[in-house]
Amino acid sequence: MLPQRTNLLISGTHLISMDPAVGDLPEADILVRDGRIAAIGPHSADRESGGAQVLDATGTVTLPGFVDTHWHLWNSLLRGTVGDRPGTDYFTVKRALAPHFEVADFYWAARFGLAEAISGGITTVHNFDHNVRDPQDADANIQAHLDSGLRGRFSYGPPDSAAPDVPNDLDDLAALRARWPESRLDDRLDFGIAVRGPYRTSPEVYEREWGTARSLGLPITMHCDRCMREEGCRNCGLVRLDELGLLGEDVQIIHAVHADEHDVSALARTRTRVSLSPMTELRTMGFPPLTELLEAGVRVSLSLDTLAMPTSADVLGHLRTIISVEAARTGSGVITPRRLLELATIDGARDLGIEHVTGSLTAGKRADIVILRSSDVNLTPSGDPVEALVYTGQIDNIDTVIADGRVLKRHGRLTVPDGEPDPLAMAAVRRDALLRRAAVAGDWHGPIAGDGTPPPTHPGPATFPDQGGTR
Repeated sequence: MLPQRTNLLISGTHLISMDPAVGDLPEADILVRDGRIAAIGPHSADRESGGAQVLDATGTVTLPGFVDTHWHLWNSLLRGTVGDRPGTDYFTVKRALAPHFEVADFYWAARFGLAEAISGGITTVHNFDHNVRDPQDADANIQAHLDSGLRGRFSYGPPDSAAPDVPNDLDDLAALRARWPESRLDDRLDFGIAVRGPYRTSPEVYEREWGTARSLGLPITMHCDRCMREEGCRNCGLVRLDELGLLGEDVQIIHAVHADEHDVSALARTRTRVSLSPMTELRTMGFPPLTELLEAGVRVSLSLDTLAMPTSADVLGHLRTIISVEAARTGSGVITPRRLLELATIDGARDLGIEHVTGSLTAGKRADIVILRSSDVNLTPSGDPVEALVYTGQIDNIDTVIADGRVLKRHGRLTVPDGEPDPLAMAAVRRDALLRRAAVAGDWHGPIAGDGTPPPTHPGPATFPDQGGTR
């Protein structure tokens, strides 16, 4: 059960609104009613709360919740199995374990990843699911997202390592809205499709997938990873996608690390969106061309990609890495601390088409809010709070996270309701059981933690399908 929405008065914070009309306010009050930002103004010590719970935010910095635009939540359970040792690279482990996922594994992997998102101040997550093995797997992810309290998108993909002539389950994709009407989604979740595209599927598959998505009005997301699959590759092949009519405002391209000037031009001309995942790209692909994309006018957002690489939801740490890399790589002044915060907040919301809902602290928008302690040792003394957050901020500075008006983290701790299963503990036992099943099948030869006891069968609330958590 989610925490109840509470009317709140955040009092006396340094506001970084990410809304030019509001600006930054060194001492501000933010009134939240019914999950929505009702008012923002200069701090007043004698302001009436109107019955709202007062959060004394003296000595804090407050900004919009971060927006992550590409995250494979299903493989969050793989953290700790992926590494640098031979045979433990991301793709080898993912392909070995993906077929052994049970329905409850999908649920708790997503809940675990989303719990880390909350801890890191991420209040919106685009779940790019490229291992939907049957409709129940999709339902598990959707239910987990709703149970987390966060906002986001679920993009329906194929089973991991599906053959090039096997399309997504387009019949179930079309049925998704009937099974999950808006009344069940709490205005927090929408749907999209995750496709493999022309370099990984046959024309019959990608033409049908694009056609179905556009007939349903669903946004499309695709990895641009041609250079990981074709020897001698010099570009992302996006010019070909443009010629095929596959790019456009309804398309999000992931990574685009090897995009050349012609690819970048095609992205800008078609207003196609790009989600960069710098931490995983730097580790396995190359330098993300952030400066070049922004200079060309391409719409860019940022994402974590996966916890399995392994990475963490330390957004501020990621921003610090990006600004350092771009300074060394290009010397351009395009990438500034404030520009990076925009990419992580309002530009992420624009990518997902929800900038009217979230991404900035603006009266009328939903209350997706992160409050950080600016009095912590690593943030003092401070000149420009924006620069301080990007250059020295840490996940440990996050005191409070509010998503859609619900307090999901307070005083540095996640607010798990009494009696609710702990997503962290559930993820650990589900992961160990997954490894045991894969080992029995001969697909896993690595270590297995735990004592061998069966995993809990509680996969979530009573409305969750398949209470046993198996197929």
